[in-house]
Amino acid sequence: MVIFRRVFLTVATIAISAVTATPSMATTDGPSIPWASLGVVRPLLIQPAGWGSPIAAQPGSATYAWCSKKGVEIAAGSDKTILVPDSSVEPMLSRSHLGLPSLSGGSKVVVTCENIALDPSHPKTVYAGFQASHGESIPPAYDVALVTSNLGKSWRFVPPPRGYSLTDFAGFDERLGGVALLYSRNYFFPLKTGQTASFVAASSSTGGHSWTDLRLGCTASKTCVIFGPESPQGACGMSEWQQSVLVVASGQGTTTTRWRSAGAVSSVSQCGSQQLVATTSGDEFLIDRSRPDALLYTRNGINWTTVSLPKIDGAPVGGTFAPFGQVMTITANGVLIAVSGSPLEAAEHLEILKPDSNAWCAASAPLPTATKQNPVVAMQSSDSRLVVTFLAPIRTDRGTETSALSFPLSNLHCGI
Repeated sequence: MVIFRRVFLTVATIAISAVTATPSMATTDGPSIPWASLGVVRPLLIQPAGWGSPIAAQPGSATYAWCSKKGVEIAAGSDKTILVPDSSVEPMLSRSHLGLPSLSGGSKVVVTCENIALDPSHPKTVYAGFQASHGESIPPAYDVALVTSNLGKSWRFVPPPRGYSLTDFAGFDERLGGVALLYSRNYFFPLKTGQTASFVAASSSTGGHSWTDLRLGCTASKTCVIFGPESPQGACGMSEWQQSVLVVASGQGTTTTRWRSAGAVSSVSQCGSQQLVATTSGDEFLIDRSRPDALLYTRNGINWTTVSLPKIDGAPVGGTFAPFGQVMTITANGVLIAVSGSPLEAAEHLEILKPDSNAWCAASAPLPTATKQNPVVAMQSSDSRLVVTFLAPIRTDRGTETSALSFPLSNLHCGI
């Protein structure tokens, strides 16, 4: 299963060896603020960059899910999971000439769940983006949005807004009360300074049975900062595709909201695991370890402040782009978690930076040694657990294979 952002295909080996870049540092406002001075950061919503994340987890929900080899797996605070099969997706993609061709050259279509979202009001509903192509021609590679309202017994395409196509799907917009699906045509570059745009979204209040088209507006967070649409592309590691960071420009209604580039942080690379974390206090944090300033926060989307972080094992946090690894997130209990170690050279491990702390510590919860071959590609936190997904299924100590591990937040301590 390929769950990293975009399709690697035949250029995977080249991308792994060739991509090592140091992006320019964003211009931020004023002096940096030490992490320890922030107190406890309470996440409200987490929005991953790109077309979403192979993890569906939010700080206010006990239920979480992830893309797996057999479909989507859903759990709620325990090791017991519900499998949402995606076996009916392959013929749907084939009939619509959207199937992604197999690298082996066979006629079978590859079914890859790349990003998912759960509907908190409808527990049997799952939204998922599956990799797709036009007539089995790649690149570019697309995602198309599908929904199941019966835990995988059947899937159907999400009807795109009027005037849009299935391959115009451009990501999930997570909300406290549900999920909106963003659609955009010919959106290939970040908004330029002074430029504004409005974006169309599809929303369902019936668990995916009926749909309403709307202009993408503000979420429930006080800070109206979002990631803009992501464009389709081929092998992500071969170029620095940029995705807009947007702030509301005028109007608060769903039919009048227009967006513009957000202050000094106008864009991020589509090829990493960046996150926007809206907090209960109205701040919004940008997590982007490909930047030297790997953690920033804003209240209005215009003025951004760098959060200075202690070094990990003597090395600064951030500043080196890598197609895998270098993942970081803020958990529901306010702990900053980072993946440390090079996935191409040594097995990765988790590092913890607690609130009010001036030093990282290695987490007692171990990652499997297989992370050298199958590195971490995403992390998110539900209200009680940290969910970690890998590039490909890894073998656990029990001898089984899994695409994800989850750790109770209460058990994430510093190792002895």
